[in-house]
Amino acid sequence: MDFYILKKQEKLVAIPADEQNCKEYLDDGYFYVDKVAACNEKSALKRLQTKQVKAFRTPALLLLLVLPIILFAWMQISR
Repeated sequence: MDFYILKKQEKLVAIPADEQNCKEYLDDGYFYVDKVAACNEKSALKRLQTKQVKAFRTPALLLLLVLPIILFAWMQISR
């Protein structure tokens, strides 16, 4: 089942992916964050958090891999 993740200030809610229901939340001041597939609301919120962690982790790992190469190259050039 698909869920819309909506946010109002710091509160996240997961609602079934029904456009009419979503419009009511949007009119109430919520903002659309994402659409995820999950079995219930709690699981949908967890999937969003997992998605956000992966989005941060990948660039961080790439930076950690490239940084030693850049440092080595800089040391070779500065000799």
